[in-house]
Amino acid sequence: MENEWKAVCEKLRQGLSNGQYEFYVATLSFVRFDGHCLTLGCRSKFHADWVRAHLSGRILEAAQERFPQLKGCRFEILPQVSEDEPQEKEEEEIRERPSGQLTFMDIGQPVRSVFNPRFTFDQFVVGQSNQFAYATCRAMTAQHGFHHQSVYLMADPGLGKSHLTHAVGNLLTRQAPNLRVRYVTAEQFTNEMVAALRRDRIEDFKKTYRDGCDILLLEKVEFFAGKRKIQDELIYTLDELLDRGRRIICTGKTSPKDIPKLNRELRSRLGGLLVAPIDRPDFEMRKEIIRRKAAYDNVHLPMEVVEFLADRVTTDVRQLESCLVGLMAKSSILGIPISVSLAREVTQTILDYLPTLDIAHVTGAVCKSFGLQEEDLRSKARSRRISEARQLAMYLCRKYTKESLNVIAQAFNRSHSTVIYAVKKVDHELSRKNSTMRKYLEHVSRRIETRCLDE
Repeated sequence: MENEWKAVCEKLRQGLSNGQYEFYVATLSFVRFDGHCLTLGCRSKFHADWVRAHLSGRILEAAQERFPQLKGCRFEILPQVSEDEPQEKEEEEIRERPSGQLTFMDIGQPVRSVFNPRFTFDQFVVGQSNQFAYATCRAMTAQHGFHHQSVYLMADPGLGKSHLTHAVGNLLTRQAPNLRVRYVTAEQFTNEMVAALRRDRIEDFKKTYRDGCDILLLEKVEFFAGKRKIQDELIYTLDELLDRGRRIICTGKTSPKDIPKLNRELRSRLGGLLVAPIDRPDFEMRKEIIRRKAAYDNVHLPMEVVEFLADRVTTDVRQLESCLVGLMAKSSILGIPISVSLAREVTQTILDYLPTLDIAHVTGAVCKSFGLQEEDLRSKARSRRISEARQLAMYLCRKYTKESLNVIAQAFNRSHSTVIYAVKKVDHELSRKNSTMRKYLEHVSRRIETRCLDE
């Protein structure tokens, strides 16, 4: 059995950074498999929480290839090595998902909660980038006063679509336990329909979604691209639910009109939902996200660590949380205090899937953002625009590249001390409220990281 688990781990390695794999997957222990449930051991509560929140679905999918009868996974927090005191064992079970055998719930019964308890409205940090999406989802949980019964949350991965969707589910199931709230990803919907067709149970499938659902939470609709028969069934399901006044929340990475291989009717149905976009959080929002997530786990973070993480991790909230959980886990396991140096080690490990950037990457992104030529950055020109761009480029070279101060100075035809001054100047500007430099920094950082990920 342990060999089977090793094969599952190799499958999980795909799509994860080396740091994420080594921190969270390689440290999982195979405990037992009882025929339907796979039990895995975790080092700590931090470890179990992160795996449950981020990898439970992947683990279940990968494990079902090796354990065909598997229906669910269980996480146990393994006791520390000690023979003096008995250790309490804490277990956390992730929801089951049908594999070889498809079962449909009694359509007259409320759906058992499958929502992540961490994803609540109280834990969602609201800012300018997500205020409309947040308000829309809160309104969807109200009994009266909201004239839209369907919403489409649109955002890049890791920006809060799933958090809001689970928050809706958590609140509704608490407010009205008998309400039939059905949460499903597009892939799960597809797998259930295919299994129903194979077993000649398509009518049961239709009843589950059309008659047994008061609110449908459907995630990652881009998965339906190119699946014509599934799209046809979804159209009928959406029409039936909307005609009955049921509520629907869909999520996707892009606008329905931009999803390829989506038939015109489904594109029209999804396009008719109220679109609520979510953008990347700014620096202040990222700081609040870090503070709130740390407080949830009763961990105090020094402000310099909060600001370091908020400045270093700008791509998405999921990655920010990954670095934070890794930081807390490493501090807990090694018994060392949380510090900027420890945060730097963790972020370098977790973010190591990014290819190495060089000075040309940085200067190219800065020049495109400021409308300059690279020769301008190396020239003796001292206009405000060129000076700000040059200082920002030097600062970002220190942040994104491994080059020394001397190498950076040579690239800009400047001295070592000039680079130090530029870095300090940008740091000072970033500390000011409503800093224009911060807006420049975030814009250029997004350009650098997007280009890096595309390579």
